[in-house]
Amino acid sequence: MMRVITFIFLCCIYFTASAENTKIGFINSNQVVTSLTQYQQSIDRLSREFEPKKQELLALFKHIELLRNNISSNIKANKKNSIELEQTKLSNLEESFKEETEFWQKSMNNRKINLLNEIEILVNKTINDFALEEGYDLILYKDVAFVSDEVDITQKIIDKIEKQSQWH
Repeated sequence: MMRVITFIFLCCIYFTASAENTKIGFINSNQVVTSLTQYQQSIDRLSREFEPKKQELLALFKHIELLRNNISSNIKANKKNSIELEQTKLSNLEESFKEETEFWQKSMNNRKINLLNEIEILVNKTINDFALEEGYDLILYKDVAFVSDEVDITQKIIDKIEKQSQWH
């Protein structure tokens, strides 16, 4: 029994001593990504790239609304011969609008996912390099209840990535 108590006591002393030498950091990964100039510029570039199609889809939507209103007016005016043709046109336009909107949204989402994957690789490499350079034993980035300013290295990672981006 005495051996067990001695062993537990020695373990506590060892872990307490080694914990003092453990260097821990925390990173707010969302803040890192959204603060990066590279990310912001890429999102702006994507927005500009997809803007013409967005405007085209908005114009098509307005055209569909006008056609709907025209059909409603024709129904009220009892012009049955043109109603069927316009309803067919409307149905085709709505289907086209739906397909084009879904394709546009998927394309934009895929590009954003690819961008985030590239940024994630850059951030992970920078974190790894930073940890090795600064002698960190553990860097956390998710699900932490409290982080002191002393342990929060988010801005250091942002600064390191920004500095590296200037050279590339």
